[in-house]
Amino acid sequence: MYTVKLVLEYDGTRFAGWQVQPCERTVQKVVEDTIEKVVHHPVRLIAAGRTDAGVHAAGQVAGFKTESDMEMWRLEKALNGLLPRDVSVIRIDRVHDSFNARFDAKSRSYRYTISDRRLSIGRKYAWHVTYKLDRTLLESSTSVLNGECDLRGFSKGNENQDFSTIVMKNQWTFNNNLMIFDITAIRFFHHAVRGIIGSAVEIARGKSSPSLMKQILETRDRKLAGPTAPAHGLCLVHVDYGE
Repeated sequence: MYTVKLVLEYDGTRFAGWQVQPCERTVQKVVEDTIEKVVHHPVRLIAAGRTDAGVHAAGQVAGFKTESDMEMWRLEKALNGLLPRDVSVIRIDRVHDSFNARFDAKSRSYRYTISDRRLSIGRKYAWHVTYKLDRTLLESSTSVLNGECDLRGFSKGNENQDFSTIVMKNQWTFNNNLMIFDITAIRFFHHAVRGIIGSAVEIARGKSSPSLMKQILETRDRKLAGPTAPAHGLCLVHVDYGE
């Protein structure tokens, strides 16, 4: 047995998220079933992150163990020949046997895209906000997310869970009608990025005080945060392993 590392791209529109769920179409189940057809034995994928229903990925990483002696380029070709068009293998490598896609990751990078106009092309990958946003407020609202942060107030989960992380980067890019938020941290939590975006939008539309983000970080109170932003605007862009 040896370990294989996959880098996957997928359109989350028709998936009920990453993790296997009974009677649901999930990325993990689809990819595992496809791998098993090629290597002829059961496999279990371990991913860097469990994306929610509707969330996309340009650089999801997953690993599995196999006893197949197929060359990596042949395995990649075989998998892409069988996978549905909304999920693709973009890279495949043989790695050391102790590799764990989740626990070996040094950081994860997500991108959220907002559009201030109605889109036809690209509508599945951006949240169309129908009210005017102050881009200066949007940018300044997330400036407090830097270094050690507790994201409990933006996240969904058990209150006893540890929601601490280290934010290495957060940046807004404005390109015509698009407002793009990139954030990198050592780890994220259920709905964290979408909670951040929902709160930033409330500030930028003048519905909440510019100090809201700081209040949420300090109080860890999810009730203060804005609505959770729609899943389809979010994409897991990259997972770093310090390579």
